[in-house]
Amino acid sequence: MQALKTVNCILLLTLLLLPIVAQSCQLHGGRGFDAFSSFHPMEKMHYQQTFTRPLHVTHPSSINADTNAPAVVNIKYGIPDTYQNVVIRFSGSEDLIFPEGAELSPQGVSGSYPLKYRVTTAGSHQISVHINALNLNESVDFEQHITVNAT
Repeated sequence: MQALKTVNCILLLTLLLLPIVAQSCQLHGGRGFDAFSSFHPMEKMHYQQTFTRPLHVTHPSSINADTNAPAVVNIKYGIPDTYQNVVIRFSGSEDLIFPEGAELSPQGVSGSYPLKYRVTTAGSHQISVHINALNLNESVDFEQHITVNAT
């Protein structure tokens, strides 16, 4: 009789703990605890993210120039394949002149563009670089600046 009570007590405790044990498996539902381990190819398929490289335009932030003399600043750009209709426009303060135009439609993935300009008066001036493009049908617009110190 004593043995029967002991067995019943053990069975009762097991039945009481079973829902807690079954629920704790849900706590292990994260990465590496699912049906596939973190090293299995099917597991990695769920967590792959696609990263697109950003469009970048680089140039010096500040340059020196002589007044009424032709000058050049090199504009470098990198355009990933997902970007379309890329247009780079240049504008400046009223004393800056761009003799060969102020717009660039870059061809290719990367390159550089020698922006020719001339400053008519001494002082501090600014060239603004406006970048417009489409990336996966979303508009991308940003602006950068170059400070020109003319003497």
